[in-house]
Amino acid sequence: MEATKFCEFGPGDSATWPPFAGHPHDPRAPLPDEDPMMDAINYVRGFLTIAEVAAKKGDLGKARHALAEACKSIREFIGEDQ
Repeated sequence: MEATKFCEFGPGDSATWPPFAGHPHDPRAPLPDEDPMMDAINYVRGFLTIAEVAAKKGDLGKARHALAEACKSIREFIGEDQ
């Protein structure tokens, strides 16, 4: 099919795509199931990294705040009240 400005469908239109073949970069690929545990772990890991860098630089206030946020995130995930 030749794509022109007068053509309704072109090679990049979803109506002309071949059937889904399972390629992970195909926009029709199903989204992976999100795991809330992995999200929580990654969130805590980010705060721990911030705390580590801040402690190495001598900013203990920022390190303490990042550790408190990591602790808060863990408690929220496992359901403990503060």
